[in-house]
Amino acid sequence: MKKSSAVLLAVWLLFSLTACGSTPASTKPADSPAPAGSSAESDGTEGRTSLESEAETLASTLPGIDRAGNEIAIPKETNKIVSLTPAVTGLLCDLGLSGRIVCVDPDSRETIKDLEADIAVCDPLSPDIPKLLSLAPDIVFTDAPMAPSGQNLYQAAVEAGICVAEIPPSHTLGNIEDDIQFVADCVGKTMEGETIVADMEIDIQKTASIGRTISDPKTVLFEFSGLPSIQSFGTGVYLNEMLEIIGAKNVLAQEIGWVSLEEGQALEANPDVILTACAGQDADAVEEILNRPGWENITAVQNLEVHAIDRSGCLIPNQHIIGTLHEMAAAVYPQDYHDN
Repeated sequence: MKKSSAVLLAVWLLFSLTACGSTPASTKPADSPAPAGSSAESDGTEGRTSLESEAETLASTLPGIDRAGNEIAIPKETNKIVSLTPAVTGLLCDLGLSGRIVCVDPDSRETIKDLEADIAVCDPLSPDIPKLLSLAPDIVFTDAPMAPSGQNLYQAAVEAGICVAEIPPSHTLGNIEDDIQFVADCVGKTMEGETIVADMEIDIQKTASIGRTISDPKTVLFEFSGLPSIQSFGTGVYLNEMLEIIGAKNVLAQEIGWVSLEEGQALEANPDVILTACAGQDADAVEEILNRPGWENITAVQNLEVHAIDRSGCLIPNQHIIGTLHEMAAAVYPQDYHDN
């Protein structure tokens, strides 16, 4: 049976409305045979074809706004992707889409292993718009769309018909899960995204169930840079949430966001455990802390409870943050989480 031109026009319009300025997808000509099993209804109209159903399903899962609340129109096919944040780049690779990535940020190029050797690189804070336009991507993922002046760094790309999706920094594990699902929906991998998020939740709940059994929580200082000004965090950062999940207590829980800590404040906090994700993530960072003059009376130093945590794992908020959660748990409570 042949499809009516009216139905085909409706499908074509559906595809066109989901486009982001790219060339509309082609449809079957009017005389192409309908999929097997298609039949007309009693009033003379044709039944829904599998192509129509698939198109409607895709359209229903494509987000209409990005994670910053901006309206976007995502193409039904995203065969050329620019990813200017390592969290998205790592997720796309895990979704099996590394071959579609045509450009990344410098941090992604340095930390993500599955990228093509000659992949283009673009600074998200100073994007080379002519380069992006020459790549003709279907979508650009970025976490830094605005300059300090408030100017949209990607306005020229948007005006050229490129879909630019903003994903602001996430502050909670729930935000991270929502980011994952958003990206998966954008690239036609909704079910895969749901699986990743579900697996994360299972891991988080399993870890939290052990954390709730900790009757005497250890206090933890988490360093991202050493003296003279220690970079750490308080509440409102997903890493603080992770400390709470494993049953520990952040010594800076009274602070909000990322903070700088003077040496005297660290000594006064007297943490039971010090975790360090300083650049290098090796034994040198641990030894430096253990041998700091004046730190010999800190409980963590006295008990040799100073442990290195992988820096990139902490700072790339995607599904791999669960590995960091396990790493933190094993460092702070090795006996409780030895089988986790």
